[in-house]
Amino acid sequence: MTLQPAEYTSWGEARAEMVTEAKRPLKAQQQAELAAAGSDEVAAEIRAAFEAREKAIEHDIDHKPMEVNLELSVSYNFLSK
Repeated sequence: MTLQPAEYTSWGEARAEMVTEAKRPLKAQQQAELAAAGSDEVAAEIRAAFEAREKAIEHDIDHKPMEVNLELSVSYNFLSK
């Protein structure tokens, strides 16, 4: 038996989409802060801080319990004696 998400061809594809969606606001905030950075050193610190936050988002997604709903249909031959 295999189990995969209905909207995606694989769990990797589903994870990638969830990570992208979760990081989108963070990326926008990072771009705004980088634009306001006064020097390369400050920009490097900003990038490092945001990389740590991105890794935390990925960790949260990877370890978040997910709900699985399924319908199972079984048919068999029942022989009575």
